Amino acid sequence: MRAFAPSFFEQEFRLTVNVEGGTLAWDQAGLPVTRGKKMMSLERQVRIAAGSLVLIGVVLAWMVHPYLIRLSAFVGAGLVFAGITDTCGMGMLLARMPWNQVAWCRLCDTGAA
Repeated sequence: MRAFAPSFFEQEFRLTVNVEGGTLAWDQAGLPVTRGKKMMSLERQVRIAAGSLVLIGVVLAWMVHPYLIRLSAFVGAGLVFAGITDTCGMGMLLARMPWNQVAWCRLCDTGAA
């Protein structure tokens, strides 16, 4: 942390405060806290997408062609694979979507962080 401090102050962040107890202590003291936009968790997005694809696959297999049940089977196999390996391809794909990207701060753009 000490190595970071000089570059931190060089970036015009001289009016910073180190609060003992962190943000929770600041909030519990009744002081103002600016919160960012709440986002849906990635796990929830995966469950919504997987459930939707399974449902779509079943409906299409029922109404269009029985071979379309393969969509549901593919999603189910992906969920089993994700559970066994702890690697979720759909989660990695959703994490790259624009609505899951965080705007960079000025300090991060300078490479100082």
